[in-house]
Amino acid sequence: MSIDPRIARAFEADNGFPLEPHLIVLALMGSHSHGTYMPPEEPDAIDDVDLMGFVVPPLRYHLGLPRWEHWRLQADELDVVIYSLEKAVRLLLKSNPNIVGLLWLRENEYVHRHAMFDLLHARRAIFSSQAAADSFAGYAYDQLKRMEAFDLDRMAEYEALTKEIRVRGPMTEVLEADKAKLEHIARNWSVPLETLNRFHHEHFSGYMGEKRKAMVRKYQYDVKNAAHLIRLLRMGIEFLETGQLQVFRTSDADELKVIKRGGWTLDQVKEQAEQLFGRIEEARARSPLPPRPDEAAANALIMDMHLRVLDLTNGAEGQGLA
Repeated sequence: MSIDPRIARAFEADNGFPLEPHLIVLALMGSHSHGTYMPPEEPDAIDDVDLMGFVVPPLRYHLGLPRWEHWRLQADELDVVIYSLEKAVRLLLKSNPNIVGLLWLRENEYVHRHAMFDLLHARRAIFSSQAAADSFAGYAYDQLKRMEAFDLDRMAEYEALTKEIRVRGPMTEVLEADKAKLEHIARNWSVPLETLNRFHHEHFSGYMGEKRKAMVRKYQYDVKNAAHLIRLLRMGIEFLETGQLQVFRTSDADELKVIKRGGWTLDQVKEQAEQLFGRIEEARARSPLPPRPDEAAANALIMDMHLRVLDLTNGAEGQGLA
């Protein structure tokens, strides 16, 4: 597979350096990697083409004051997020479910692989730990909250706020901002901070396409969140019990698609989730994984990868970089 030229063009335009020379990996994620993708021609299809990547940004972002952490593109069917290798490793150490899955994909889901990614992939076990119990359960609980967090009046309010904010700047800046950045944006855009706060995480459930909103109205809960909830808990349990992360759902992909199509009642989803939340704690108690990831090994690995990708290995000791 090749990198979609829309991604490469937008990345360089937004960041000021080309994507491919700095790209460690780019991979298909989301429903494609889970085996639950529903093509657009299906009546209830609401899936994007999700891609995730890691880059080692130019040297100026390592030695100077600026730092480069991540970039996002949402255009047409594409939903792309690219992290710096440093940020990705920090998230891997926390067993972040959205990130750790990239190390456990099937070969045909990797769109681009730098030689250094093979090193990261080979050492993926250093990130595996019982911390997965908290991270997978935490992300699942977030899906549980979002699943019922819709409200038709709030959706209308969200859309009004969206129009107000779009005339001043990109919505993603607001959605991805922390408290300090929200205050900064409010001052620069001359928008009341209260407006941005209302738009932020408490209105994230409104950030969906018209087709998805129609499904929420139809089923009275968000079926896509429900499918994520059940998948995350099952994946977390398997990971804790076996040390292997089954991203591609060979055993339950069809069942997860049924949930995404609204085939389960809300009570069925909640009952299954309650059972799985209990099982994930049981899985932690008997897990063969270590209590914590190997941070020392991860630190050595990322230093080695940075030096090699930035071509600093020959003079590293003399420059005090080793």
